[in-house]
Amino acid sequence: MSTNTASATTSKPKVVNPYAKKKSSAPSTAPAPAPAPAQQPKLPPPVDPSSTFSQAFGDYQPDANFCTEERSEQLKFDQALLVTEVNGSVATANASTAAAPKISDRDNQQYLAPHVLHVSLRQRGNPVLNHIRNVPYQESQMVPDYIFAPTRCALYLSIRYHNLHPDYIKRRMAELKSDFDLRILLLHVDVDDNAHVILALNTMCVHNNFTLILAWSEEEAARYLETFKAFDGKDASLIQKREHTNYPDQIAHVLGSVRSVNKTDASQLLTQFGTWKNLVGASVEELSVCPGVGVKKVRRLYEAFHRPFTKEGAKRRREKEKAEKLEKEKNSAQLLTKQTVAVDTEADKVNESGQFTTKAAESDEDVKC
Repeated sequence: MSTNTASATTSKPKVVNPYAKKKSSAPSTAPAPAPAPAQQPKLPPPVDPSSTFSQAFGDYQPDANFCTEERSEQLKFDQALLVTEVNGSVATANASTAAAPKISDRDNQQYLAPHVLHVSLRQRGNPVLNHIRNVPYQESQMVPDYIFAPTRCALYLSIRYHNLHPDYIKRRMAELKSDFDLRILLLHVDVDDNAHVILALNTMCVHNNFTLILAWSEEEAARYLETFKAFDGKDASLIQKREHTNYPDQIAHVLGSVRSVNKTDASQLLTQFGTWKNLVGASVEELSVCPGVGVKKVRRLYEAFHRPFTKEGAKRRREKEKAEKLEKEKNSAQLLTKQTVAVDTEADKVNESGQFTTKAAESDEDVKC
């Protein structure tokens, strides 16, 4: 038992501590070499507590040799990764493009933005596009030539082109089918002999549910396209008469129908007379007192207030005016006749008095003789 223990003790390897200090047998008298001074890292300049970050560290540049190898390796790795990603994305895009089916014109026009005027690729180079300046437009893949809204479109045709290709417009109308509610055929009249062509196209538009609009120049055709797009989505209230709710606006609207009478005149008249009844029943002298209303306006207002609304009334009014005129002329003639008779009477009296004076003078002369 003791023998086995001794053999195990003698066969156990000796463990050496690599970090243990070696013991020297004799003390060394030579001085130890001075350690090399450690390279001090470059420190940033002292920081002023009241300065900002950019003011404090704006001039600080780190050591250019710091981690040079690590940075070069990282840069190579990033470049290789970027090349791999680019090649993979290009391959994926090519594969998806090759696999994706081609979208038809009718399907593509369903996804067009509604805020612009869409122009078909067939219209590229049309001089009409040079005159469209008031609405934005863009070229798109679609069936009609122009799309104003999802339910409104237009086809463009010139008579000169129609004379060369008479079947073109028939094919284009057939391609539209019944996709749009409002379908316009914008016809550019660019030839002199156009009556029979317009008549035939008008018949074709009636049969295919199209609205025919004639444009006599490229500028006019562009104005039609801009107007249809600008008024898209707006109701008819823009061209309808506005209803006036308050009393002064109603008076101003009625008086404005008289020529040269504006809102200022209407306000002055309403202030002067107070009510519509007093204004209508006013005489010419009373209307002339209102400031800002001249002689012509007074005459037109008075005629408008007293003019009959029917033909029979107008006829009676003309007859009455004619009778009054004749009566006035008759009275004037009678007055003139009376004045003439009076003048003649006075003349006769003067003559008689002259003759009496002459006879008296002659009698006196005879007495003297």
